[in-house]
Parts: sequence; C-alpha cells; structure tokens
Amino acid sequence: MKDPLAQEQIDVQLLLFTIETSIRVVKRFQFFLWAQGSLQTFLPHETLLCACGDLERGSFRASVFSRSVLAPDVEARLTDPAGGLIGRLIEDWREGAREPLVRDGRGRSRDGSAQALRALGVDHVLAHGCREARGEQSTFFALLGLPAAPTVEDARRIELLMPNLHLALLRITEFERAESGDRASARPALPATLSARELQVLDWVREGKTNQEIGQILNISPLTVKNHIQKILRKLDVTNRAQAVARLAALRPHDAGLESIRGN
Repeated sequence: MKDPLAQEQIDVQLLLFTIETSIRVVKRFQFFLWAQGSLQTFLPHETLLCACGDLERGSFRASVFSRSVLAPDVEARLTDPAGGLIGRLIEDWREGAREPLVRDGRGRSRDGSAQALRALGVDHVLAHGCREARGEQSTFFALLGLPAAPTVEDARRIELLMPNLHLALLRITEFERAESGDRASARPALPATLSARELQVLDWVREGKTNQEIGQILNISPLTVKNHIQKILRKLDVTNRAQAVARLAALRPHDAGLESIRGN
C-alpha cells in the first residue's frame, strides 16, 4: 500500500516541475513537447484539446495536440467550435459552474459531450478552463484518452495547473499574432491611392514612353504628364521613374490593375 504522505510529496514535485517547464513555452512546438513531456507525467493522456477566445460566444480558435496522427475529419470533429467536441465540453463546463469537468464516454449520460465522446470512441475526459474578464482571452483545455476514469485528485491537479496552462496558451497566441504582424509589415506597404490617370501614366512609363509620347497618347500636355509623375513619385516614396515602376509591381494586386486601366 502506498504511503499517502510520500505520494503527496511526489505529486508536489511533479506539479512544481510541470509549472517550471511551462514557463519557457512560447511557441506551438514547445507546447507540444511540454504536453508530451512534463504534462504527460503529471496528467497522462492521449490527446489534448485547447481553445482560446471568447468561450461565452463560441468565438474561439481550437487546437489539438495528440500523441497519434489524427485523420482530418476526426480533428475537425474535435475542434469545430459549433458542432465539435470542444464546443460541447465548453458548454457543459459553463453549465457546471466552470468547475473541472469529468466525462466518461462509456457511461449512460445523454448530455451532448458524452454522446460526442461515444461517437469518437473516447473513454475518459478531464477538462477545465479559465475565463478572463476580457472574454476574448479565455482558455479551455480537455485531456482525452486518460488511462483510467478521472478521479477527484485528477480534477484537483488540473485545477492547480490551470493558471499555467492558461498563460502558456496565451503566450503562444500572442507570439503567433506578433509573428503574423511582422510578416505583414515586412511586405511592401500599400502606397497612397493612385488616381486612374496616374495609373495610366505609370503604365505608359513602364512601356518606356517619354513625357511627350505619353501626352500624345492621353491627349494631355507633357507638363501635365510631368506633374502626374512627380505626384506618383511622392506617393510611392521613390526618386525616379524606374523605381516607381518596380515599386508598384511589388505591390499586389496593382500590377494586374495596370493592365485593366490601360485597356480603358
């Protein structure tokens, strides 16, 4: 028979180790490694479902971290906010006063999540969430495929670990949001809007026409063409005609737009 005091000491050590290693999680692959390492030791499971967003309104992004490769249709049935398992578990959690949620797919319960578990062939689930005052920053976690039916002690464990699960997922979300913003800012910024006439002028500049030739084509004076080109250079933040053509060619979808303007 296990010594309760010794087991409690082991649990405390595992909890501290799991918390300590979670602090370094910033990226998605790090979360996966942590979930399959420290978290797996503290709370054994087969698959981890995560949700981050406005849980109250069902506006959230769900992810799945599994030890096995899941078929796309199975993953969709797990993570779909509307009809997937994650949405039903969140609904049950909310109805249960947001206490740790224990579900058994082999039981006779007819609630939505239990039926979904049976349909997916999942036996045991332990789930919990964290609702922030800012609704869009709430998180929810569901551990599927536990080796045995979750106990009261398991519910206590996930409750103790919840702040760290919550912060780890938020760090991942913020990192990916910042990374996406960096990629967007790395792309050439769209210029101030060019008028239809300026696009026509720039199109003919690209064809190598002089101001005189462009004026004849568009039935305007060379001086007017020059004024248009000066405005184009300012709007595109370039210093010469060649740079202006190259600049606009790099800005999607304006390159295609030049052809349509030219045909008018």
